[in-house]
Amino acid sequence: MKKKVVSLLLCAAMIATMLVGCGSDKKEAKKDGGGEGKTETLEVWLPAKLNGEDETIWNEIAAPFEKEHDVDVTFQFISWKDYEAKYSSAISTNSGPDVGYMYVEMFPTYIDAGAVEDLGKYLTDEDYEKYTVLGEQYKIFGKNYGIAQSGPEACVATFYNTDILESIGEEAPKNWEDVMRIAKAATKDTDGDGKIDQYGVAQGWGQTFYQDLNWNWYSYIYQAGGDIFDEDGKCILDEKEGIETAQFLYDLKNTANVLPEDTMSLTNNEAFEKYFVPGKAAIGFVSANSSMFEQLKSNGVNYGYTFELQGNNGAMGSRASVDQLVLMSAAEDKDLAFEFIKYVTGEEGGGKYHELAKSNSNMKDQEWFGVPELQESWTKAVDEGTIRPITAARRAPEVYDYLWKDLQEMMNGKMTPEEAMKDVTEYANGLDYAAPKK
Repeated sequence: MKKKVVSLLLCAAMIATMLVGCGSDKKEAKKDGGGEGKTETLEVWLPAKLNGEDETIWNEIAAPFEKEHDVDVTFQFISWKDYEAKYSSAISTNSGPDVGYMYVEMFPTYIDAGAVEDLGKYLTDEDYEKYTVLGEQYKIFGKNYGIAQSGPEACVATFYNTDILESIGEEAPKNWEDVMRIAKAATKDTDGDGKIDQYGVAQGWGQTFYQDLNWNWYSYIYQAGGDIFDEDGKCILDEKEGIETAQFLYDLKNTANVLPEDTMSLTNNEAFEKYFVPGKAAIGFVSANSSMFEQLKSNGVNYGYTFELQGNNGAMGSRASVDQLVLMSAAEDKDLAFEFIKYVTGEEGGGKYHELAKSNSNMKDQEWFGVPELQESWTKAVDEGTIRPITAARRAPEVYDYLWKDLQEMMNGKMTPEEAMKDVTEYANGLDYAAPKK
């Protein structure tokens, strides 16, 4: 998941109907004037995520493709907060793109609406051999509906302050037990004024929507050996693994008292920047990305990190984003649209994107342009399946929203971990997860 998901989910059946009804309108709009000799237009929608350089970078990447195919590739860059609302409105009125960009949470609704194409008939054996992002864990409902332009990104890592650990005689944490022990020893008054000024864990629980499940839940449930949904899309949080995960988080705040006093008013990133970056916290759980490493280095923090934190039973897991470029069903020239996807995820266009955006590799034997110090640990964690995307499920955004609110209640001491997990599971399994009838 990326940003706030619109609370009003679009109606799949309505979208499917509109896609059929308005198809001819879109077809007419895809040519510049429709006359002979006019350059074809390919419309691409992407999130604005390259620090204001989206247009410059994408125009440079697309230029060779435009020249080769005599096509004008037009880009629309959409803010994260408006992203799903834009899709919801545009797709239902048949004014969407030929090529889109989707994250896991978006897929089920648009798949059920028939708005995105199954790429199985386009992909070749060579594609499956070359790409590292077409395996089972990257499929949605067992099919490849897109190709990720980059390997897993925004991977959650456990960061630790090596100076603080050394001062309390500890080494890098390997599991939850280590985290709890280190956090307790690190939480103390360091200047003798009688007030706690150093904390065990920099963690924020004040986010107003469920974005911070990215840092405060998914990885932990994997480390417990569990998940939110099973293969049939049913919620399983009331099982041992879910309750165990909730208990670990609850104990950090309410039993061990190792979180900052204002933890419930800060987002997770705010807590990390307020406490870990200035050297006032021993441990933090955030995205291991270039900006994070730059921030730590510019502030002179002596740190270490790991993707391999273990839960109580030795399981590991690090949540990551594996967003994908998709072929929209309303595209007039689907072959051309797919060729563009292949180009910008492949060796030429994809390689240029990785270089300009400093993103992680998505193909075998590809030059590394990501964070230099991440290459070895990231590659190992991806190869071993430790780094992984979240599981797709129908109605998932509603469940995530409900889960986040219950977790906040739990962290505030108003629900026990068991009560919270049972409440979320009961709510989730009261929703309709059935695929629409074709």
